[in-house]
Amino acid sequence: MRPADAQRLLGALAGADAPVGFAVFDDQYRYLAINAFLAERTGKTIADHLGRRPSEVLPPELSAHTEAMIDRVLRSGETVKADEPPVPNATGSVPYLRSTWYLVSEADRREVAMFVVDDTSQRSALSALRHSRARNARLLEVAEELAEAVTVADVAAAITVIGRATVGARWIGLTLLGEPGDFALDGPYVSHWPDDAVTPMAEVIRTGWPVFLPSKARARDEFAHEGFRAFLDQTDEEAWAVLPLTADSGRIGAVRFAFSTEQPFESEVCRFLRAVAQQCSVALERALLFEQERTATASLTEGLKPPMLPIIDGLEVGARSLPGSTDHVVGGDWYDVFELPDGTVSVVVGDVMGHGLSAASGMGQLRAALRALALTDADPVAVLTGLDRLVDGGGAVELATVVYFVIDPREGVVRLGDAGHLPMVRIPRDDELELIDSGTDTTPIGVAEPRFSRRIRLGAGEILLAFTDGLVESRSRSLEEGVTELLDCLEEHRQAPLDVILDTVVERLRTAGASDDLTVLALRWRG
Repeated sequence: MRPADAQRLLGALAGADAPVGFAVFDDQYRYLAINAFLAERTGKTIADHLGRRPSEVLPPELSAHTEAMIDRVLRSGETVKADEPPVPNATGSVPYLRSTWYLVSEADRREVAMFVVDDTSQRSALSALRHSRARNARLLEVAEELAEAVTVADVAAAITVIGRATVGARWIGLTLLGEPGDFALDGPYVSHWPDDAVTPMAEVIRTGWPVFLPSKARARDEFAHEGFRAFLDQTDEEAWAVLPLTADSGRIGAVRFAFSTEQPFESEVCRFLRAVAQQCSVALERALLFEQERTATASLTEGLKPPMLPIIDGLEVGARSLPGSTDHVVGGDWYDVFELPDGTVSVVVGDVMGHGLSAASGMGQLRAALRALALTDADPVAVLTGLDRLVDGGGAVELATVVYFVIDPREGVVRLGDAGHLPMVRIPRDDELELIDSGTDTTPIGVAEPRFSRRIRLGAGEILLAFTDGLVESRSRSLEEGVTELLDCLEEHRQAPLDVILDTVVERLRTAGASDDLTVLALRWRG
């Protein structure tokens, strides 16, 4: 840059009402020119600068930086960009300035020109962006922690983890609206107060507004309840954020984050905590709906099971049916045994695809329909074909597997049909165990096809055992492995009483934390 160019720039900037500063220094580091924006940075006039070195007019840190930049440009001739040291302005705020330094040379004259622009707004924007991204990352951690929480107890445990790891609280309290005993949440992080107590938690539940208490002194000023003040006197807690838990259905309760040190609770932190509470509210509402549905489903499923199996001459019948893990919704397993007018006996084990209330409702629909069909025509082909028509006509069931057979307790003759279900196990007294089905690769109810049946005759003391896939298949065991283990178990206990066989099978094959229902039914023909 030539001196003439520098002079023109200074002239243009001298009266400019813009956050741009400009100065020129000679090779002795003295100010040759400076505009008002840059001169006023340290509360000095333009005249105060001219002919003086930076060390004579600027604060120590800023003057050292300025002279170091001048020296660098004079020695190297390069253009240099730098961040200016922060200096409070007249209002007390600290602007962020970015400078560019040039060598100005012509003939034997060597000078240094510098431009300064106010970078405060850009830095603020970048800082806000960094804070936003950091906040969003922390909220993502919250979402991931809550994603796997299914029950209310799961969500409460996740909130404790979030409170410690993400919020930085040392103590976490959770209070949910409802009758005492509705939620198994009693523990070291739950506070209890009388209904009429004026405490932060009670106030938040009453009003639905958050409360932020940065110190014990603030807490004493705002809450005069005698019990709460006694609590403040003995607790190690020093600050509190108590936030409402609300959902579309209304207020759920409140969550309390307590800290071991005083907290400023700046606006950004308060916004973050509100966002955390909102995510917890969504998770709790989901868990409450899940538990309501699970309770209704379990009640419906239990109500549709036979209260007791019939006592039939010539037959011994037993069954076991267990729901999936309490962490999962109830499925659609079902079984039934009932006598027909001609003295034969219908036996069915089925599994409606899916979980929850719809599966339980579908199971009830199929159970009622199968009984009605069997009373009209008990032949397996007719019954399974009728169920296909029922599902094709719409209703709660989309797919279901069924094994159905009719046995004559006098002769031991069995007519067997199945629709996509696992084969039954035939257990003779002495011969090898056998997997039996209707003799064809069938499709579930809901995928209509011509249905078939087969006829077999049992020997005295023989057992037929039907089961659902929850008995033999799990995440840790393939279907083939489960069936093999079942056959081994039955081989070892085939001579045992029927109840012993059923209990042993369930105990041996049931896997911990299984998500699917388990149903097994056994029938022995006495002969």
